[in-house]
Order: sequence, then C-alpha cells, then structure tokens
Amino acid sequence: MSRLRERLRARLGVRAASALAAAASVAVVLMLAGAVLVVLLDRSMRDSLENTAIQQSTQLGQRVAANFEGELKRNAVDATGKRTDLVQVITDYSPRDHAGSDIQIIGSSDVLGERPRMSELMPGPGEIVVDPVRTVELEDGTRAEALVVAQGFDTKYRPVVVLAAQPLGPVHQAVDTVFVMVLIGVPFLVLITGWITYLFAGRALRPVEAMRAQVAELTDRDLGRRVPVPPARDEIARLAETMNTMLARLEAAQGVQRRFVADASHELRSPLATIATGLELMAGPDGADPATVATLRGETERLNRLVEGLLLLARADERGLQPRREEVDLDEVVQAERTRPSEVGGVTPQVRAEPVRVVGDRGQLLRVVRNLVDNARRHARSRILVTVTRRGPNAVLEVADDGPGVPVAERARVFERFVRLDEARARADGGAGLGLAIVAEVVAAHGGDVAVEDAPGGGALFRVRLPAIPEPGPAPSDVAAVRAPWARAQPGSIMR
Repeated sequence: MSRLRERLRARLGVRAASALAAAASVAVVLMLAGAVLVVLLDRSMRDSLENTAIQQSTQLGQRVAANFEGELKRNAVDATGKRTDLVQVITDYSPRDHAGSDIQIIGSSDVLGERPRMSELMPGPGEIVVDPVRTVELEDGTRAEALVVAQGFDTKYRPVVVLAAQPLGPVHQAVDTVFVMVLIGVPFLVLITGWITYLFAGRALRPVEAMRAQVAELTDRDLGRRVPVPPARDEIARLAETMNTMLARLEAAQGVQRRFVADASHELRSPLATIATGLELMAGPDGADPATVATLRGETERLNRLVEGLLLLARADERGLQPRREEVDLDEVVQAERTRPSEVGGVTPQVRAEPVRVVGDRGQLLRVVRNLVDNARRHARSRILVTVTRRGPNAVLEVADDGPGVPVAERARVFERFVRLDEARARADGGAGLGLAIVAEVVAAHGGDVAVEDAPGGGALFRVRLPAIPEPGPAPSDVAAVRAPWARAQPGSIMR
C-alpha cells in the first residue's frame, strides 16, 4: 500500500494522490457498507415476513381449533373464507399405518381457490416449520414467490396444519431499490469526496506553494529574504522554520566567502604593486635577465587583472555595481579598440559603429568592450568584427569572430565565474574565467542583457543590448548595409 501511495505521489503529485487515495478509501468503505446494508435489509424483511406469517398461522389455527360446532372441514372453510391473504388449512385423513396417503385441503383463502397446497410441510401439533422460498400458484393462474410457514395444531376432531404465506415481491423490490441506490450513490459520493479532498489538500498545501514560489525567486543576492511561516504549529510551519534556518546558514556562509574574496583581493593589491615596482628596478642595465623580467612582469599584470576582477565581482555580490549615470558615446568607446594594444595578441578587430549614446558608467562599459574583444582575440582565426548599431530603443553591441564558436549547451554557462571551455584551458591563453562573468554583471547593472549565438559563417557572436538615449530626429535607417554579411546576427538569441 505504501509503495502504491509513493508511486501515485510521484506520478500525480501530493494533491491529486491524496484526493485519489481518499476517493478510493471511501469507495471501498461505501461498497462494503452497501453490501452489508443490502444483506441486512433482505434478512430483516424476511424475518418480518416470517413473524407475520407465524402470527397469521397461529390466529387461524386457534380459530379452527376453538370452533367445536359442526365438522372440522366446515370450521376450516368458515375460518378461511373471504380472506385476501395466502392461507390454507390441511389435514391427513389417512389411517395411522398409512400416514400421508390422504392429505386434503379443508380450507383455503379466496385468492388461492382450488389450487394445490402451498408447501409439502406437515409438522406435528405445536411445531412450526418455515419454507423460506416457495413458488405459490394463485387462483388467477399467476405464480408468486413467497415465504411459507407451516404450523401444526391439535383440534377436537384431528390434527391440522395451517399454511400461511407472505409474498417475497416487496422484499425483492426493496432490496433491488437499495442496491440501485448504492450503485448510483457510491460513485457520486466518491467523486464528491475526491473533489472536496482535492480542494482541501490544495488549501493545506497553499503555504508550501508560497514557500516554493518564494524560494524559486531567490538568487545568491536574496539570501536575506525568508519564507513565510504559517500561523498553525504543524509540519508545514516546522518546514518553513527549517528552510529559514537553512537560508540563514547559507547567507552566513556566503557572507564569509564574499568577505574573504574581497579582503584577500584587497590585500593582494599592495604586494602586487611592490612586486611590479621591484621588477621595474630589476629591469636596469645591471639587473636580472630582461626575458625573465618581462615574463614576471606579464604574470604580475595578469595577476593584477585577476585581483581587479575579483574585487569588482565581490562588490557586485555585496551591494551591486552601482554604476555612475552619465551619457556615454558607445561608438567612441568601441572605436578605441582599433588601436588598443592587447597582451592577448591575435587578430586586430575591425570596428563599424554608428553614433549611439547610452546612460551608464564609461569605465565599466569600456571594460565590457575590452573583455569581449579580448575573448574574441583568444579564439578568432582571421577575423573579428565589432559593430555598434541602434535597433529601436536599444543600443546593440556585437562582437563576432570566426573561431570554433560556443556549443549550445555551454552558452548560458560561459557567463558564470571561473568557467573556461576546453578550448580555452591552456595557460597560454591567459584567461581566468572572469571576463564574461564581469560582462554579464556590468550589462545587468546597466539594465541590459547579453547573449551568445553562432555567427553567420561560423564562430561566436556576442550581442549586448543596452537602453539607448532617444534621438530627437527620426530613427536611423537599416544598418544592415554597414555590417559585413558574415557578421549579420540572427534573431532569437539565448538570453542569460
């Protein structure tokens, strides 16, 4: 039973499984109760008919035995004449050594007339015998199923047997009616029970749904929120308290982790500055090997960028980036990428930008562009195209390369922290897995979104959309002509 309940819950859910279990339980109980009711009703009505027939036979037998005038047959005829019930008076005229050879009906009610005796029972004086089911022939030629009681009496003349019958038709009709009512009523009651249980289960699980909905909305920045605790002190309330305790532990653990990252990153800046200064001093004519100094300087700058990225993400986790709100020419920020030297190396990007202005932090937006371009430099084979266009109310920044691209299954994961795909795991690539995560954080802080998809002709295309400042004049014409055919973005980007 428990396994069946678990399977029902797994397939139907707690609410539907509870309603189905309640309906099934009620159905079983009502079916058993209905069967017992039908059996008891049949038995009760048969007992009532039996008592009635015994009373009839007793009254008729006493009347025949008490009438001493005339012959026995005349007394029986007078006692049974003009009766509407089923009664007969029988006696045995045969001698004792041939008992049963001359049994005659000496009195019969009008509805029986001259029909044969209703039962073959011949009890002795003072005995009562019941024939529970007997087919009785009536005067009009019809047959009726009846319960027959035979009772023996000793009269002045000779012993007689009185037969009294009660038709079983009303019993069958009543039992059939109750049976039909049970067949109709049980499914109706089962449906009502299941429906009411479903409604009440939904009301009982409403606090659980409220907790689930709130937990589903929580992010790593909302761990300070708590689920509502129902007023009733039951299992659901204890579940809510347990979840709140768990959220408190997660919030505390996350706070410790964020403080550690922020403190560690902050403390690393001073040693890195000292190391960089020392390397500058070592680069003199009497210093260390220039190649070694250059290698160490590169590693120091790489570590410095990692620390700066960790500090930015730690601030974003703790209180958000909170960028400055100023007008920024996005096309000018992108144009600076034409001549910017990059340690990543690789292909020099082509820039095609139309004038578009946005509201945001120039330094943070510059970091977005540089991170996307550096990412493209690591993977491009021969081409990188950076475009800035206006599309409706948005400014659209696209960085496309002809590298291996990003698999569909990895397109949401590449914006997570410290995620580097297999092609980018080499140390020579210089990536720490924070560049795209910083892009996602900055773009989200500016009210935009970022997505990655396949570039036409192969490769990856990163698209950033930011709210643009409305222009006083008409909207710019279609800018598809200024973009390279291989870099045209396709609709339906996968949003983070």
